[in-house]
Amino acid sequence: MTEIVGPMLAGKRRSRLGFTLIELLVTISVAVILATIAVPGFQGMMATNRLSADHNEILTGLNFARSEAAKRRETVVFEITSGSPWEYEVYPAGSTSDVLRTRTASDGRVSVTTGAVEFNPLGRRASCTGWTGCTLAVSWESDRTSGIEIGPTGRVSKTDTIPDSSEDKSD
Repeated sequence: MTEIVGPMLAGKRRSRLGFTLIELLVTISVAVILATIAVPGFQGMMATNRLSADHNEILTGLNFARSEAAKRRETVVFEITSGSPWEYEVYPAGSTSDVLRTRTASDGRVSVTTGAVEFNPLGRRASCTGWTGCTLAVSWESDRTSGIEIGPTGRVSKTDTIPDSSEDKSD
């Protein structure tokens, strides 16, 4: 009588390397579904980030103009010279050729209401033209808007209340 000690194999057993076609297709389909869900949210986030970046750039320019007025002890003007794509200039009052700072938009999708504000030698708001209540609007393709308000003391701050442009625009 013969005993069988182990399983009988016809040839060597091959080790399994790599992925099967089914595993690859399932992985790719899951990745496509996740990307389809994520892309619209990512585009909205990018739009918000662009609006915030341009809003902060204009905020920085206003604060720069205010600090230059106090440092130089003379009136300094911050002016939005172009609304879309926006561009601003900071210069001493009465000397538009002596530009201290100029900045432009990163792309043409963000627009800003045009106007100007003068900061006196104490850093306070001397006058404001072109903006209702000295509040300017920063808009992303007309569906997202943020506001920047310049108070009588010269304080520059973000605001959620943007006055109607049909109101009086002088201060």
